[in-house]
Amino acid sequence: PKWVTDLVTAEGGTDIHFIAEKTIEKSDLASQQNRFYLPRDFVKSNLVPMLSELERESASLVGDDRKRSSVTEGAEAEKRKTKVSGREHGGLPVVVFTRCRFRCYLKLTRWDGSAGTVIKGDELKYFALWSFLKEGDEVEMWAFRRGGDLCFAIGKP
Repeated sequence: PKWVTDLVTAEGGTDIHFIAEKTIEKSDLASQQNRFYLPRDFVKSNLVPMLSELERESASLVGDDRKRSSVTEGAEAEKRKTKVSGREHGGLPVVVFTRCRFRCYLKLTRWDGSAGTVIKGDELKYFALWSFLKEGDEVEMWAFRRGGDLCFAIGKP
C-alpha cells in the first residue's frame, strides 16, 4: 500500500515484506498485557523466512512453535524459586512505526508458555496511543529493513 511504501521510503528502508493481517483485540492495546500478538501462521510463513539465524535466536523463534511442557516449566521454576516476576524473555530489538510515522523501540519474541509471538516493551503504550487503533480494527503488518535493522509498519489498510 502507498502508506507503507511512503513510510519506508521516508525512513530510507528497503526489502518490504507483508507479514500479517489481524483484528485488534482488547489485549493488544491493554497496558497490563504489554504485548502485541502476531498471528502464528503468518509468523511462520512470512516473518521467520526473512530473519537471519541470529535474529531468530534473539527472538526465540528457533525450533518448534509448540508450548513448553509443564515438566520443563516446572524444572525451570524450581531452579529460579527466588525470582518473582517470571522468566526474562529478552527479544530481538525492532522499531515499530504507526501509520502516522510515530516510532516505538520494542522487542520481538516468542513466549514459552503459549508459544505466541509478540512485540513487547515499555514503549508499547505509546504505540497504543499514537496508532489510534481500537478493539475490532483490522490492521496490516509489514516488515522492512532500515540499515539492516528490522522494522514494522502497523496500521489500517
